[in-house]
Parts: sequence; C-alpha cells; structure tokens
Amino acid sequence: MPEWVLDQDVEALTTGHWKQRALSVLDIAVGHLAGGRVESALALASRTLEIGLQYRSGRIVERARGARRSLTFGSPPKVVRDFDERLHGVDLQKG
Repeated sequence: MPEWVLDQDVEALTTGHWKQRALSVLDIAVGHLAGGRVESALALASRTLEIGLQYRSGRIVERARGARRSLTFGSPPKVVRDFDERLHGVDLQKG
C-alpha cells in the first residue's frame, strides 16, 4: 500500500473537511491509474471507499466507482476483483 501518500504532510490531505480530503486522495488514485499503477491506485481508492462507507457519503462512493469504471481488463487482477467485491451492492445517495 502506498502509505507515503497519506503519511506526508501534504497540505491538501491535512486541511479541510474529511470528505474533501477523501476526494483529494481519490484524485491522487486516478493519477496512479493514468500512470498504470493499478495496485497503488486501488489501495488509495479502497481507503477512501472505506471512509465513504463509514460516513455514508454517496459522493465519495460514486467517485470511487467512477475510478474503477475507467479500468478495463479481459481478466482483472486480484486487487481489482477485491475492489469490485467491496463496491458490489453499495448504493448510497450522493452527499
């Protein structure tokens, strides 16, 4: 898991509301996806998904779902299947 991203004193991740921080981490995850770093991206997305589920934030869950939809695989790796399993059946209103 790319702990370095969350452990650094990155201003966007240490200020503001928890939802905004989670959305910022999802933006970082999308950047990892664009760079082909699927495991790192989904590790970050999984952590933010947990926050979204804990606080019942549909906005965070939908952003995580959108990040996942950007990936296409014939046979997805285990990390992707695990993320899909966590998202399966989650239905929160945006908030």
